[in-house]
Amino acid sequence: MKQEITIDGLKLNINIEEAGSGDTTILFVHGIPTNARLWRHVQAHLKDNYRTLAMDMVGYGQSDMPLNDFKHTLTNQAEAIKGVIEALDLKGKVILVGHDHGGGVCQIFAAKYGDYISRLALFNCVSFDYWPVLEVEAFAPLDKVDDDAVLGAAMGQAAAGFAGLLRTGSHEKVAFSDQNVKHNYLQFWGRGPGFHGFKSLIRVCNDPTNDETMNVDHSKITCPTLVCWGKYDAFMPVEAGKRLKKAIAGPTRFQVIDNAGHYVPEDQPSVVADYLDDFITEWAGVEIAS
Repeated sequence: MKQEITIDGLKLNINIEEAGSGDTTILFVHGIPTNARLWRHVQAHLKDNYRTLAMDMVGYGQSDMPLNDFKHTLTNQAEAIKGVIEALDLKGKVILVGHDHGGGVCQIFAAKYGDYISRLALFNCVSFDYWPVLEVEAFAPLDKVDDDAVLGAAMGQAAAGFAGLLRTGSHEKVAFSDQNVKHNYLQFWGRGPGFHGFKSLIRVCNDPTNDETMNVDHSKITCPTLVCWGKYDAFMPVEAGKRLKKAIAGPTRFQVIDNAGHYVPEDQPSVVADYLDDFITEWAGVEIAS
C-alpha cells in the first residue's frame, strides 16, 4: 500500500509492504542498498501472530524518489517514520525494527520520539563512527555529475557489481541468488525516467552523515531494546552492537546470530523472527517510563 506523508511541506508517497494480523504491530525499516523486501521472509514467519509493516524509506524501492527537494539524511528519514506512524494511528502502539542505515534512522527516531514506540530492535545497524563503508563512499564522486554518458557507464558498473556486493554482506551466499537480487532489489534502482532511480541511489549514499550517528543521545532511548548482530558481518563489526548495548539507557538485550552476515534478515529470517517474538513476548504488558 502507499501512504502519503508530509515533511516540511513536501508531500511524499511511502510504499509499505503489509503482512499478517494481530494485536501487535511491527514496523520494519531497511538499510542501504535494500528496501522493504529485505524483511519479506521475516514477515512471513511472523504473520500468524503479528501485523507487520515494512516501509521503503524515501528515495528507495517503490517510495517517492525526490532528488533536489529532499535531503536524504538519517534525521529526515526519521521524520518519514514519524509521518507513517502518525498517518496509520500507531503512536505509542508500534514496535520499531531497523537494519543498517534504517537502524541508524531508528536510533535517531527513538531518541527523539520515544513516546511513539513501545519497543525497539536493531539489526547490524550503522552507529557511532563505524561507517560509512568504502562501498557507499564510492558513490560520492557521482553526486554532482549530470552527464548521461558518465552516469550510464557508472550505472552499468554498479549493476554488474550489485549482486557481488550483497553476497559480500551475506554469510549464506545462496540467499542472494541472481533472481532475488534482480527482482527484489536491483530493479528499483533502475526506475525512470532516465537515470532517476540511479541518481536516487547516489543521494541516499551521500546525504547521510557520520555526525548524525555520533550525536545520537542514547540516554534518551528508554524503551526495551533488542540489539542483534550477524556474527560474520563484513561491514559493521560486532563491537558496534556491544557498544550500543552499553550506550542505550533502557533495558537492552544483545544477541549474536551465528551463520549470518550483515544481511541477517536474508541469511537467517526464521532466527530473526524467533528472537523478535521472544523479545516482544518477554516484555508483553510491561510499560517503561520515558
